[in-house]
Amino acid sequence: MEHAYTEWWSVKDWITEELATADLGDTRLLDRMQLVLERLSESPDSSVKSTFKGAAEVMGAYRFFNNAKTSVASILAPHQDATLERTKQFKRVLFVQDTTELDYTKKTKMEGRGPLSSTDRQGFFAHNQLLITPERLVLGVWNTQIYARDEAEHGKGAKRKQRPIEDKESYRWLDGYREACSLAQEVPKTQVINCADRESDVYEVFEEWHQRLVNDQVAADWLIRSNQNRRIEKDTNVSEDEDDNLHRTVREVVEASPLLGAITVSLKKKTQNKKVKGNRKKTIRTPRTAELEVRATRVTIRPPYRKGKKLPKVSFFVVMAKEKDPPKGQDPVDWVLITSIEVTDFQSALEIIELYRVRWEIEVFHKVLKTGCRIEELQLKKDERTKVAIALYMIVAWRVLYVMKLSRECPKLPCDVVFEEDEWQAFWVIVHDGDPDALARKPSLEEFVRKVAEFGGYLGRKHDGPPGPQSIWQGMAQVRAFTLAWQIYVKKQGFKAYKDSS
Repeated sequence: MEHAYTEWWSVKDWITEELATADLGDTRLLDRMQLVLERLSESPDSSVKSTFKGAAEVMGAYRFFNNAKTSVASILAPHQDATLERTKQFKRVLFVQDTTELDYTKKTKMEGRGPLSSTDRQGFFAHNQLLITPERLVLGVWNTQIYARDEAEHGKGAKRKQRPIEDKESYRWLDGYREACSLAQEVPKTQVINCADRESDVYEVFEEWHQRLVNDQVAADWLIRSNQNRRIEKDTNVSEDEDDNLHRTVREVVEASPLLGAITVSLKKKTQNKKVKGNRKKTIRTPRTAELEVRATRVTIRPPYRKGKKLPKVSFFVVMAKEKDPPKGQDPVDWVLITSIEVTDFQSALEIIELYRVRWEIEVFHKVLKTGCRIEELQLKKDERTKVAIALYMIVAWRVLYVMKLSRECPKLPCDVVFEEDEWQAFWVIVHDGDPDALARKPSLEEFVRKVAEFGGYLGRKHDGPPGPQSIWQGMAQVRAFTLAWQIYVKKQGFKAYKDSS
């Protein structure tokens, strides 16, 4: 695996590589884009004004955000190209979709905001698509839709249900699946799996997959956590008295299927606001070790009614992982996963469960984006400016996750696979109290990233586990500061003079 990684990411300047195919119609604008991305990556948690060096750079950044040639699409286009090249190196990639709220309630002068989960909160929704390997290496942001809800539509969910899917917000899931299919067509040697949480349980996604197979078109696989407990289609080959599946649901059928085996998982403490009958309720999951019973089956479901349209019957596989004896007062772990991927035994069911757990990485991405890059603190008045800035920060957030995951998956790689020579040398000399002889041995990527994380607050105790994104993004800001000092002193004085003076 490590050999494959080094083949496609042995670069010194990741920003230059990432923006190689950028086309904004003006070389000066491209230079500005590279500088803006460089500054944001140096200090992702700082404000725009404090990130840039001097009034000229600040004004240049604002003009870049406001330029008619810059948009979310033009910003992400070169990153998408680079992501595509990375994707081609893998046999299987998850196309993970998820929507997150961007809260700008306090930014009252910002244009274009709309209601979030309640009308007293204002901001945007970002529907993001990440490409992630089964080993949880985030390859890049494939696309994003940043939009605001119409204030007049708030609270009219019942009426929206009667509309065609093209007129609903849920259309983004179908549109995302179609993008996954387009990606699958571009990487024919890679299995693309569209993966999403319960909100994506939309029948039109299954219909699209079914019709593509019927028409002999490229169809991405899909893996979705079930939200709709759909009815099972009647078996026309037997009488109603003999048909055990008559009027039964997906959940009932999979619960009645044979037990394949059990797995043990460690659950961390989790606080979340669950939606119960239209209202949000705060729930706290206690940390524990849970035993999950695993079952799987194949079902054919009854198509839902759509006005003026008859939907086809669709068959797929269902995997259930349910906690056997949850603690008193705690909701059991209860996953019902539906997928186009064939499941025939315990091992293939476990594979589906592990693939779905990869979906969590997009939650981590959103945390880095909002907590690390602090995009909800942006104070750009125009919404289009804000969206351009968010797109740039998405590339920065991806970079943080990439470094973190690559150091875990390929710990023995040399650190210069990811970090530039000036970066690792400057940091490594400071780590070793200014001793230039420390550069005689190049550290591994794992060793280097752990040291970077220590400068971001990571303690590295035995029970701490590997460093997370927060300590890494904070530590990387220190790396950039050390690098700047190194470049000013060593490049001007010469490395030999530095060694002699030390």
